[in-house]
Parts: sequence; structure tokens; C-alpha cells
Amino acid sequence: MSKRPVRFRDEEPTDGHGGRRSLVRDDPFDPDPMYAELYASLPYATELEPWLGWCRRARGPVLYLGVGTGRLAVPLALAGIDLVGVDAHPGMLARVRERLPNKEFLLTTVEDLSLGRMFDLVMAPSNLVTTSARLRSAASHSQQRVAFEITNPLWLEAGTRPGLKVRKLEHSWAEFDISYPGGWTERVATALIWPNEIDSWVHEVGLRIEVICARDGRGDTTESSTLCVLCCIG
Repeated sequence: MSKRPVRFRDEEPTDGHGGRRSLVRDDPFDPDPMYAELYASLPYATELEPWLGWCRRARGPVLYLGVGTGRLAVPLALAGIDLVGVDAHPGMLARVRERLPNKEFLLTTVEDLSLGRMFDLVMAPSNLVTTSARLRSAASHSQQRVAFEITNPLWLEAGTRPGLKVRKLEHSWAEFDISYPGGWTERVATALIWPNEIDSWVHEVGLRIEVICARDGRGDTTESSTLCVLCCIG
């Protein structure tokens, strides 16, 4: 589960009519400028759970790993949540600093995170904490809880569907394309943690599961594209 993110260099997707679409990918070691453009073009999140509820249980500020352009962070801040944001992408941070000028944001990878302070809640709502090194780093900055969102392998296993093209699916690794409005395609390469493996995986870094839920905080986890996990220390 420690496989390094890769930069894809193969063919770009077409729109089905001979035109090219904007292909972007997330690589913290070699940030793609267009990745920030994609996420800056998307509307703010309107479904804030389970993150809002989990943040309200914690004493602020909440440490937000992978804060991006603020698609979720801005609505959370408007709901009264005090945040410290971290991202490895300079373009992402430039956007979120414009949107939340009074918040603290830091440029670093999760692996290199060393803030010298602790938080009640450390959260990563964007399929960022997918390796033991990243999970361990997140846990090392938490006094009480760690929350994260990961791609649901069961959703990928169901196969390609509108807006999703599964390119490779192995037990611990997947590569797939996600289409967005405006002709954007995000190419994702990620480690996978299957639902029946999450408990032992978090236990390895001293965490214990409190909640596993679907992306919207409710519903059938087998049908959800991602899984949201809340853990406590110890």
C-alpha cells in the first residue's frame, strides 16, 4: 500500500466526437497545474456530512489534509468550522487562500508533515490517506480522532459506467478515469484498502474504528464510490 503515485504519459481521452478532453492527474511529487484548474471550476460541496458533524464534535481548529481549492473547506468554514489546511499542490493552495484569506494553509506532503502541534481531529476527505505512511503521519498529529475518505474497491469492481472508466483493478492498486463537466477527465492512480481490511490497517498505526459510512454519511456502503472512516486514538 506504499506504491508511489505515478504520472501517466499515455493517450489522452477523446470526447467521443474526435475532440480532445483536458486530462489531469494528481501527483504530489510533480503537481499538474491543470489539476487545480479543474477543482477550481467545480461548485462548492452542498452535502457536508459526515464531515460537518465530525468537525463539530472536535475542539478546533481541525487539521484538514488535502484541502485543495476549498470545495469542501469553504462551506465548512462558512458553517463555523475553524480549519488549518494542508496541501502539496501550490496551485490548489493559491486558490483556497484567495477564498479563505483568514485561514492558515501550509504547503507540504502528508509524508513530510511536521507541525509540532496536535489537533483534536485530523481529516482527509479526498482519497489522500491511502498508505500506511500517510495514515501514520495523520495519526501523529491527532489527540483524539482521525477521519479519512478512500475509494471503495467494491464500487470499482462493479465496472465501467457513465463518467467512470476502470483502466486497471488489482487487489491493492487501481487506475481509473473520472469525467467532469466542461470536458475534464481526472486520471486516478491509487492504492486500495478493501472494507474487510480497514480495521487491521488502522490498528497497525494505533487507531480504532468508530464509524465506516457511505460518502453522504448514510446509505449502502457497497454502492458508494468512496468510504468515509472515523477512527479514535488507541
